[in-house]
Amino acid sequence: MRRTAQQLPQYLRIVDSNAAVSATILEVAASHSFVRLMYLFGSTGRGLVGGDLLIDTASSCSVFADHASAASVEEAMRIADASEDNSIDVIVGCGGGRVLDVAKYAAFHAKKPFLSVPTQATHDGICSPIAVLQDENGSTRSLGAAAPVGIVVPAHVVERSPRRCLVSGVADLASNILAVADWRWARQFAGEDFDDYAALLAETGAQLMLARRASLDPESAFTREDVELLVRGLVLSGLAMTLAGTSRPCSGSEHLLSHAFDEIGAGHGTHGEQVAVACRLAAAFYDDDSEIAAVGELLDAVGAPASPRDIGISKEDASRALQLAPNVRPGRLTRLTRALEVDPAHVERLADLVWW
Repeated sequence: MRRTAQQLPQYLRIVDSNAAVSATILEVAASHSFVRLMYLFGSTGRGLVGGDLLIDTASSCSVFADHASAASVEEAMRIADASEDNSIDVIVGCGGGRVLDVAKYAAFHAKKPFLSVPTQATHDGICSPIAVLQDENGSTRSLGAAAPVGIVVPAHVVERSPRRCLVSGVADLASNILAVADWRWARQFAGEDFDDYAALLAETGAQLMLARRASLDPESAFTREDVELLVRGLVLSGLAMTLAGTSRPCSGSEHLLSHAFDEIGAGHGTHGEQVAVACRLAAAFYDDDSEIAAVGELLDAVGAPASPRDIGISKEDASRALQLAPNVRPGRLTRLTRALEVDPAHVERLADLVWW
């Protein structure tokens, strides 16, 4: 179901101090008549900006704090219940991607607004209406959730996050090019519905970083401009998914493979690192596309992992994940999933060529 324009975020503020984060949250609260705020933190968010947020915003609002102990549906439902018990007006997720996923899913179920305060830029979950959580069986699922009413990005915190986090964000953003290519292919050869505007947003977000690939280096730190462009690109990704009402603009073969790695518990890569590895194989199905070639150049420029072995995944487990990928999201048609159906030996040959 397509989401409406009213559900798109109204605020995007990239700020440089804890005080500015607090002031912006109070601005959002005043504009929406939010009086009772629930902050949801993870293991680090409270220490990075949370103490100041609680102190500063308590001057004008009633504030409550909770901690997300797991990225699970069960934990999100606990937070949803707590928000209802305390008559909360808005849930403010402050932390990395897992905290934001719990917060947005809790907000969705409690029918509360969600405000996103990301302390990392590891993937497009900072703005997307999708939550990736474990269900009661321990399986990782992508679930519909609340799109944020606004995003307040403490750039001074995000730029100090580990390089691995920023590289993961770049990989997740760059993969939009492949996801849209798969989506266009499915429109052309399978008659799938396609949204030109959502595709444009997704591609434009990725192009912000693709245009900087010549200035990036695996040994060099990301600049503030790099970080701000990454954040803006990830926000555009989230907007693309909100507009389309599906993750399709930002999730193709590469994300199916990443989720398959999760399903079998293989390796030690972040979501973005897994996507980076999967991009190498997904790109092999579009070897005549210059923009897709540029995705590989960008991944090389930031030092993203290129082979499953780089993130601790054996050849045997990578092969298992390949076989599982089409079942991760039945109906998500891509060139890779179709190739696995009609010519699996060809897929294995390409995997040997680009991964091993």
